[in-house]
Amino acid sequence: MTKRASINQDMKLFLKTVFIFAASVILLTVVLFSASLLLQDKVAGIVLKSFNKDIQTKYEFEDASLSFIRNFPKASLELKNVLVHSSLHFDKKAFGSSETDTLLYAKYVSAAFSITDIIHGNYNIDRLSVRDGKLNILSDKNGGVNWDISTDTTATATSDVLTINLERINVSRVTASYSNLATRLFLRGRIESGKMKSLISGDDIDFTASGDILLESFRLYEFTLKRSTKSRMDISLHSSPKGILFRKSSVKIDNIGFGLSGFISEDDNIDLLIKGENIDISGVKKYLSDSLNAKLAEYNPTGVLNVTGSLNGPLTRTANPRMDIHFGLAKGHVSYLNSALNINNLSLKGDFSNGANMNPSTCSLTVTAFSFDLGSAKYSGSIRLNDFDTLEATLSLDCRIIPEELKDFFRLSAISSAKGSAELSLRLAGRINNPKSFSISDFLAMNPVADINFNSFSAGIHRNKVLIENINGLLHFSDTVLAKKLAFRWRGTDFCLNGSFAKLPAWIAGQQVILRAKADVTAGEIDLLELFPVLADTTPSTSAYLLPRDVVFDLNYEIGKLKCKTFSAEKINGSLNYKPGIANFKSLRMKTMDGSVSGNGFILQNRDKSFISRAAVNLEKIDINESFRVFHNFGQEFIKAENLAGKLSGNVSLLLPTDSMLNPIVKSVTAEGKYTIENGALIDFMPVQELSSFIEISELKNIHFETLENDFFIRNNQFYTPLMDVRSSAANLSVSGKQSFDLDYEYHVKLLLSEVLSKKIRKPKPNTTEFGAVRDDGLGRTSVFLKIINKGDDFKVSYDMKAAGAQIKNDFKNERKNLKGILNQEYGWFKKDTSEQSAPVQTTPRVRVVWGDADTIKTQPETQPAGDNENPFRNLFRKK
Repeated sequence: MTKRASINQDMKLFLKTVFIFAASVILLTVVLFSASLLLQDKVAGIVLKSFNKDIQTKYEFEDASLSFIRNFPKASLELKNVLVHSSLHFDKKAFGSSETDTLLYAKYVSAAFSITDIIHGNYNIDRLSVRDGKLNILSDKNGGVNWDISTDTTATATSDVLTINLERINVSRVTASYSNLATRLFLRGRIESGKMKSLISGDDIDFTASGDILLESFRLYEFTLKRSTKSRMDISLHSSPKGILFRKSSVKIDNIGFGLSGFISEDDNIDLLIKGENIDISGVKKYLSDSLNAKLAEYNPTGVLNVTGSLNGPLTRTANPRMDIHFGLAKGHVSYLNSALNINNLSLKGDFSNGANMNPSTCSLTVTAFSFDLGSAKYSGSIRLNDFDTLEATLSLDCRIIPEELKDFFRLSAISSAKGSAELSLRLAGRINNPKSFSISDFLAMNPVADINFNSFSAGIHRNKVLIENINGLLHFSDTVLAKKLAFRWRGTDFCLNGSFAKLPAWIAGQQVILRAKADVTAGEIDLLELFPVLADTTPSTSAYLLPRDVVFDLNYEIGKLKCKTFSAEKINGSLNYKPGIANFKSLRMKTMDGSVSGNGFILQNRDKSFISRAAVNLEKIDINESFRVFHNFGQEFIKAENLAGKLSGNVSLLLPTDSMLNPIVKSVTAEGKYTIENGALIDFMPVQELSSFIEISELKNIHFETLENDFFIRNNQFYTPLMDVRSSAANLSVSGKQSFDLDYEYHVKLLLSEVLSKKIRKPKPNTTEFGAVRDDGLGRTSVFLKIINKGDDFKVSYDMKAAGAQIKNDFKNERKNLKGILNQEYGWFKKDTSEQSAPVQTTPRVRVVWGDADTIKTQPETQPAGDNENPFRNLFRKK
């Protein structure tokens, strides 16, 4: 009983104690709560009055509340919806439309101090908390800032004292941005949680800070990074009159840790060392641009990176410190998801520096040595980038190129086919004008020097629209390009090139230089339409052709076989010399149309952009029927391939003016030549068969002759045929005439009918003899004179009375001369008539026609004077 009473007594004592404690807590809470309500306005007034005195910039808040409970045993003053305006001493206009009025907005700001400070009247704020806000830090080009809220020393002193001696600052859920126009550094992120603490001992201050920050964007000059990157900062500083010492500090970005150590002197000179070791580069793609990252999404890099960097120089608002970074990568490897090939054994060493002026113009990035294996090929070299404003580059590369492996690994969709290999040694240096749209012209402008040794190398681009196959030989590429036994196949043709091309890279890049070339080219079988598809385009040109003014070359060529539509030739060789405005073709020779052609010529462009061409061509045993068939009867219907047979030999001199679009100026065309036709034939030629209206000769359907020689002339829009005598299988003919390029012609024919046996001559028209315009030559041979005329659609064959009369008059004159000669010789008459005594003038015959064993017939050709329409050769034989 006594024991139970003791337990009850203890329980009562415990409950009494609990009750007293609870009552005390409740009473204390009520007292503290009541005291906070009673003192809230006074404390808030004192604190805010001190803020107004010590802080220059304007600030606003919605509500203030004092609490003795929230941070007990500390008192805290909490402000809601606090807005701190930017200071006034900076250039707002320089930031454009960006928000510049707000330095800080926070939903909650809490200042903690000792409760006894209220009794003493001296407030010592040792803790500050900022939650759910936005921080906007700005610095203009001249160093003016929006966060200059330093104490105003000229303010009137008061008995109320507020001391801000922060031992701890807590920040959470605050979005922060930093914009420095002078250093062109821009940051944006979010402080998830952060703590700062300072311990003051006399002039020495120990400061520590730690926090988790989500970095959303980073931009320094033109380098931009837009990625949400988690980072962690742990900073430990010791401040003394000598400066600030960093100790045990580190920064971790995406789990990549960097150590930080160094010193900031009392005169604000910084000397910091940053070091990162054994960094895995597998996440490096995250820091690339969106467009580049999309292209490299299927490539996975690995490797170990070591980085050591230093920051030196004055610490100011308007300049970045000097930055020097040394880096090295080892055991690098890059895999591609869609290929069995990998980049292996990747290693490199390099440096980065922002230079003496600490800005892009003095920045440099150097990779002193890099090497890697790709498939069965090895690559090595170095690269240096200077002056990031204009971006000057220097590259050295030695490798064995296997295009099929490059196409497979780098997804080069533009390359449709690739084979073979090439050894490359490349050096280049120059300015990259626009890195975002780097082109072949930009590459050539960087003065590349390369030696390329091709081994059965082939590459096709855009579904083989451009396909170069089986390249072998050596190509030296520099200011002068040298080709040594460079063999390749292009558009179905095998070529071999030896030569030099001075200033070729600069010329291709569009620089104002003269390309000078000297080369020997051999080719197998060429199809011109396949080699140059533009030749198949028959659309008339509407712009002038211009010969290049920045090219000089000498070219010797040999072509095994040449084909263009129905034309073909073989064993072609010669040389081509070109100077600005004039091209000379020398020693051209070829086998074609069962014969051969040789000659020389030139094409000259005048100042008014028109052209003039001259050619001297020799023909030897060209098949006439084949030539008319190959050239589609030269575009006319008057005389066709089926009307002709024989072998043509001779020479032609041609002067052909054209306008700027290469249309012939027909009225100014001049040509002359001499030709020989052997074993010739004129078959089913309608104008000759029209002679049957006057003579009934069946042989006129197929006329054959053994040899025919004559000259021809082209002048004043006319093609002239001098008088020639033809001794053929049908009849003895004398023919002369002319034909214009306007399709009109006039031919004069004299028929010797005395040797035509069993042929019936038709009765002539009235007012003539029975045999029309005839003449007996005294040997029993009768001549009939005919004229063939065509004007437009009017075709006419008639007796040539004028020609017959002229012949009789000429014969009478000759008989008179003969008679005077006889009388003078026998009787001495007409001694004073010197006209009969002069010796006949000897002339060189222009026409020689041979038929079988007949005598040679010689004639003196007519001389005719020197024109605009269509191609003269197209109209030469055309009949409407």
